[in-house]
Amino acid sequence: MYKNKNERASNRPFTYERVIVFDYDNTLVESVGTFEKDYNLEKFIKDNSFWNNLFTKKLPLAYSINNFFYDGLTLVVIHTARARRWWFPIVLFLKGIKYHELIQRPPANSQNSAYLKKWQLVKFLQEKKIGTEVFKIFVDDFKPNRDQIETIGFSVYNADYYNLKE
Repeated sequence: MYKNKNERASNRPFTYERVIVFDYDNTLVESVGTFEKDYNLEKFIKDNSFWNNLFTKKLPLAYSINNFFYDGLTLVVIHTARARRWWFPIVLFLKGIKYHELIQRPPANSQNSAYLKKWQLVKFLQEKKIGTEVFKIFVDDFKPNRDQIETIGFSVYNADYYNLKE
């Protein structure tokens, strides 16, 4: 009838055992530009084009994310501090990266990524009515992001370890 639990009728509530939130840059794919080295946001915005994103290299976690998507027990979220772009879901589709929810930076928001991600995840959990009974996992390569998200009840994991960079 259904391929997995995620394909239920729209009037039935979703029930997940866990939520896994993945960062995008240097977690699922190599980052475009050098923002995480030089923190030059203007340069990153220029480098962050559809064309440049098509040729970024997928990392090992980009292959394992699909296993979580298809297990039917996990809500898979991609959470990036990149500014919202209409073409970003197309890039994910072309790279074969499956997800249920995509969270991007709102327009004209210049908040640092750690506080932005914390605020957006709190809002996301409230909107989806995800309580304490659900196991919440956050995977990111940037330690300040992991430290902030840990304060709201997520188990955090270093993406560099799972991408064999450490």
